[in-house]
Amino acid sequence: MKRTLMLTVAALCAALCHPLAAADAAADAAKESKAGAEAAKLAETRAQRMVKGAVNLFEQKEDERAIGMLEAVQRMYPTSQARFSASLELGRRYIEKRVFDKALAELRKAEKAESSELRAESMLLQGQLHLAKGESGESVMVLRRLTHDYPTSAFANDAYFMIGQIHFEAGRWARAAEAFQMVGTAVPESASSNQTVLVEAGQRVFAHVRDKDLAVLASLGEKSFVRFKSRSGDSEKAELVAFGRGDGDFIASVRTSEEASKPDDGVLTVQGSDAVEVVYVDANNEKGDADSQVNADAEVVSSAVLSFLDGAERQRIRGLFVDQPTFVHLRDCDLDVTPGPDKATIVVKAQYRERPEPAPGETEAPPPAPDAPWLTRSEATMTLVETDGRSGLFKGRLVARLMPEGTNEPPAKLPAGEIYILPEDRVVAEYEDMKHLEGAKPVMRSVSAVALVGGSTEPQSIVSHSNEANVQAKKLLLEAQLLCKWGTIFKDVGLQENAKSKADEGLRRIADILELSRRHTLERSIIEETYEARWNLLLVNGDLRGAIATCRALVKLYPDTLIADRAFMQIANAHMQTKTKESLHAAIDVLNAIISLPNSQLKAEAQFRIGEARERLNDGLPPGKADFSAAIMAYKRCAEMYPSSSYAGESYKRIVDYDLSIKNYTAATEILERVFEDYPDAPWLDEMLLKWGVVMYRLGNRQGARQKFQRVIEEYPGGKSAKTAKSFLDRLGADDDE
Repeated sequence: MKRTLMLTVAALCAALCHPLAAADAAADAAKESKAGAEAAKLAETRAQRMVKGAVNLFEQKEDERAIGMLEAVQRMYPTSQARFSASLELGRRYIEKRVFDKALAELRKAEKAESSELRAESMLLQGQLHLAKGESGESVMVLRRLTHDYPTSAFANDAYFMIGQIHFEAGRWARAAEAFQMVGTAVPESASSNQTVLVEAGQRVFAHVRDKDLAVLASLGEKSFVRFKSRSGDSEKAELVAFGRGDGDFIASVRTSEEASKPDDGVLTVQGSDAVEVVYVDANNEKGDADSQVNADAEVVSSAVLSFLDGAERQRIRGLFVDQPTFVHLRDCDLDVTPGPDKATIVVKAQYRERPEPAPGETEAPPPAPDAPWLTRSEATMTLVETDGRSGLFKGRLVARLMPEGTNEPPAKLPAGEIYILPEDRVVAEYEDMKHLEGAKPVMRSVSAVALVGGSTEPQSIVSHSNEANVQAKKLLLEAQLLCKWGTIFKDVGLQENAKSKADEGLRRIADILELSRRHTLERSIIEETYEARWNLLLVNGDLRGAIATCRALVKLYPDTLIADRAFMQIANAHMQTKTKESLHAAIDVLNAIISLPNSQLKAEAQFRIGEARERLNDGLPPGKADFSAAIMAYKRCAEMYPSSSYAGESYKRIVDYDLSIKNYTAATEILERVFEDYPDAPWLDEMLLKWGVVMYRLGNRQGARQKFQRVIEEYPGGKSAKTAKSFLDRLGADDDE
């Protein structure tokens, strides 16, 4: 204590003795802080630009490049908020490709973002992921968490709808109706009262009215309406419909279109730079005024879409041939400002990547690097004409011309709608979208296509950029995986010698790949799949110790790997199938190894399997010597540590069954009450409700038991528990008759 005080006093004296030095130090610190903030802002801008570039690449079907760019954002800008947007996009694309492990890992990263909307969208995508995997229980739980944590997010409406759909498909009609009723109740809170509301031209416009008088009028059978008016002259009347909890929230909507229509025909006509006014007449407001008018305004915008189409204008293309016409389409209703055909201007560029200098002794330059920047060879301004008055669709005709041989610069000016290119170039069309739903700042819309000279250049490009060691490793890996499948088939039918022969041959392929990796830098995905194939081959041979060692080697090499835990789970299941005490203890050790992995997605299942293994350790023991306390503790840990997992419900069922077996009805009741409070959408609630009825019956509460069994039949008529509940009710009725 005294030492700290003395050091503080000494530091203060030094500062007083050198006031100029202290002032200089403070100024330097302020400069450094300002420079650091500017650097962080610049890094954030660059990272966001990379994310947008990756999204554009996805739209152009260049998925590999887009994924590589998003992964680079996380490496290059590890402290930016844009890295969470990159994780969200990666998760979305991995779901589309059904690479669920990677998708879930990326979406969980995105949950740490500062933006609440980004976190909410991440949770919605997690719900979609679990649903795609057939895990409706996990899906409902994460979606319910979304509606609880982000009730005003627009994604909460999607979550309610998905919850209702899951219950509906499972035959839980009451739960489905409750969830569907909540769709639309999540109304995003505006940043300020005078914030401009934007609506997309051609899409449905909604108006939300909150007035408790409307609920009273609706109960009396009276209808209420609002009127939508466009500044261009059209007007539509729309009925207000109750939604949500029924406490005065009503909603009305109308479809918009760019095509001319008549008033009150159900379609509101909007044009470029239009506006929509919503008028509601409040029959009796809080001040007591009668028929007071309430207005809300919205600005109509159109988010532009740019595309290349083939000569027949039937489908979008990714490549355009030299001397062949290609059509450029732009849809942007903001530019439709007159009754006749309007015009739009875009910029078309021919771009290329520089090749490195030829190596000494080589005559031909190597191909450009895949991540080399695109440079502009030539560009031209192109005018697009609206196809019809009020269509909002603009199109033009583009022709690529091959630059004369031996020249790198355009030799002469081409007519409008034509541009010079060389082989391996790409053609890019760009348009600055001034008004859109994304915000107030202009956004550059672009589309690109490969220039094709004498046929597609894409296969040659792929071959020229391939790494020979990677290609060779992929070939060996494919052979090893096929040999593993053959070995597994032979093992399943009892041909052990044939299985071992195939597995040994596959292991030799794996050894060749690992030797290649020592001499060359192979892609990480190849290395991971090689280790996976190796432990699968070792399992075919029955070498559990070798398989475990392979798993641990991969985790040591790549601590963030997502495939080792599945291998550990396979090994644990293999141990549990033998059912000896030694193998069950070995399985528990492997399952604990899964829980210790930092990024494992199987921790909940591993904890549940530990409970199963400890339960099986009692097999064969006399009733008096069996001890299930360790198993119950494992199940409780699973339920408490991983409450969003479906294994939480399975654990609670095991715990309740145990309490019933030892007649601890008070503990069983406490767990059941907690389950129904914490898991209102769980797919296994019918089983828990049935058990609750049994608990009440054994406590002597026959009326309470009847109510629980009746709820099972009414709320879960399509479930297995409904038949059991019906038999219990019949038995209770027979007992009463006696």
